[in-house]
Amino acid sequence: MALLKWPSWPNYGDEEEEAVLRVIRSGQLFAAGDKSGLFPAGEVSQFENEFSEYLGVKHSLGVGNATEGLHLVLAALGIGIGHEVIVTPYTHISTASSILMQNAVPIFADCERETLALCSKSIEKNITEHTRAISVVSVFGYPANMNEIVRIAEKYDLDLIEDASHAHGGIFEGKRIGTFGRVAVFSLHQAKAISSGDGGVISTNDSELATKIYRLRSFGDAELSYNYRMTEFSAALARVGLTKLDSQNDIRISNAEQLATILSNSGQILVRKPIENSKGVYHSVLMELTDCAKINLDELIEKANARGLPLKRTWAPLHRHAHFNPIEAPARGLPWCNPLYSGLYKDLSGYRTLKLPVIENMCDHRLLELLVNPPVGSIEIDQAGKIILDILGE
Repeated sequence: MALLKWPSWPNYGDEEEEAVLRVIRSGQLFAAGDKSGLFPAGEVSQFENEFSEYLGVKHSLGVGNATEGLHLVLAALGIGIGHEVIVTPYTHISTASSILMQNAVPIFADCERETLALCSKSIEKNITEHTRAISVVSVFGYPANMNEIVRIAEKYDLDLIEDASHAHGGIFEGKRIGTFGRVAVFSLHQAKAISSGDGGVISTNDSELATKIYRLRSFGDAELSYNYRMTEFSAALARVGLTKLDSQNDIRISNAEQLATILSNSGQILVRKPIENSKGVYHSVLMELTDCAKINLDELIEKANARGLPLKRTWAPLHRHAHFNPIEAPARGLPWCNPLYSGLYKDLSGYRTLKLPVIENMCDHRLLELLVNPPVGSIEIDQAGKIILDILGE
């Protein structure tokens, strides 16, 4: 049997080439425009305005990547030593490692099975007098149950941060992901739906917070500030990507729905779907082995990969990651061992001792992912479904 050739992402063409050339011809490669009006608006300023209009928010600020964005947000919110931020263990490392960058303490709450996002009951169990914020992720473009998380944030007067790095264009109950919290961060990394090579964007309706982030972004504040600017190249590519976002998300959704139909009667595997009254945008399609599966994750992945189908495991839970279980303390120290901290994880020997049964079971035994970005289409999805069913039938 010939190996399946799975299309790659991203796909840059004439529009992206022209955008890059436009920057080169301008002679201005770093962010040119500023809010004073002294300099003309460049690609970054224009992208910020266009993204704000798309999302329906007052302010967007381009940054070098989403990790920088998350760090800036925490700094602007005044989160630091002695503070706790409740965060999901099922996300990219930077959602939680950015908290360490501020010497605050990440508090991992378990996930709910339906969305794989933060579980509201687990959040409430972990709130203490030291809690300052909740950081929620709509993981792989599957919207979190934002109503419940917003309710908890408001009840306890906590800042709500949305890491929307996978959820460009996602919707929950008629409202765009990235507009529920006080502030949101989107990734524009090469692998993301808006693919700019590397980049990020922070969005908020809070004008005071936006001003603080703007000043911290580029050595503009009296307190320690940073060089976290977005480049003109990144913004030019992101502007093109934004114009294609909705139509390309439609293809991802169609691919996911087709694969779900093909596998619907297998009994051994299912395609996970977004919760009711939401629009998922499938950064990856998540699949789940059922209790009736006659094969384990690694066997299925190995056999699929051998046929050219790039199935893979999703992330391991972050409480097992080396950043939170250091062999020895780094030079900056460990925030949970800081004498100014007296919270939930005081003198914790390592995060591996935490018990987060829902997400541990899902990651260890059930979840796998498949990228379905265009130009993946119905032909490739049909082939993928047949390969999976063939393996399950062996």
